[in-house]
Amino acid sequence: MKLTPAVRATAAIALALLLAGAVLLGLAAITPWHTDSDAYFAALQRLRATLYFGQSSAEDFRRATLRFNSLQLQYATHKWLYADLGYACLALAVCAGVAAGLAARFGARLLRTQKRALVVLGVTLLALVATLVGLAADPLHRFYREQLPEWADTLNIPLAGALVAMIPLTAITLLLVIPPLVLRRKASGPLLVFTRPPHWPSILANAVYGLPLAFSVFLISGLASRGGWALAPAGLMLLWVLLNARALWIAPTEESA
Repeated sequence: MKLTPAVRATAAIALALLLAGAVLLGLAAITPWHTDSDAYFAALQRLRATLYFGQSSAEDFRRATLRFNSLQLQYATHKWLYADLGYACLALAVCAGVAAGLAARFGARLLRTQKRALVVLGVTLLALVATLVGLAADPLHRFYREQLPEWADTLNIPLAGALVAMIPLTAITLLLVIPPLVLRRKASGPLLVFTRPPHWPSILANAVYGLPLAFSVFLISGLASRGGWALAPAGLMLLWVLLNARALWIAPTEESA
C-alpha cells in the first residue's frame, strides 16, 4: 500500500469533510426550529381551527396548505440547512475515505477502464439504490421535521413518484452501462480520455453519454438538498460508471492495443 501525494490529499479531504460535517451538525443541534416558535404555533393552531371546527371544502384545504407553506417560510431558520449540509459532508467524507483506500491499494489502475462486470454492476446497483434513497429522503425528512401539513396526502404521492422515476432511470442506466461490458472485448484504456483515432466512435460516445454525465453532476450538485447526503454519493458513483462505459467504447480492442 503506497501513500502517494494523491492518496494523502484525498485522505485530507475526507478528514476535512468529516470535521465540517461535525461542525454543521453541531450548529443544527443548537439552532432553533423557528425564529419565533410561539408565534408560529399560535398561527398554526388558528389555521387548524379553521379546518377542523366547521365544514371545510377542498378549496379551504388548498388555501390552508398555501398558508402552511407561507408560515414555514416566514419562521424558517437555517437549522435544517446546516443538518442537510452536515449529513452530505459526512457521506462525502466516507466516499473520499473509500477513494483514498482504493487509490492506496490500486494506484494508477483506478484511472484505467474497469472491464469486470461484477465490479461495474455492483457500483451501478449501489448508485441506483442511493438515488432512490435520496429521492425518498426529501419527503421523509420534510414529514419528520413537521414541514408538511397533516391534512394533505403530501407523503405517499412523492414517495410513489420516487419509485416511478426510478423505472426509466434504472433502464437507461443499465442500457448505457451493460453493452460496452459484453459486446466487445476491450483493452484497458484511460478513464478520462476524450477522443482517440478513429474519432467517430469518440464523437458518438460523447454525444450519447453527455446528457447522462450531466445528470450525474446534477445529482452531486444537490448535496445541500434534503436527500443530498444520498444523492451526492449516487452522483459520484454514476459519474464513474458512465465515464467507464464511455471510455470502454473509445478504448482500443485487445487485438489493436
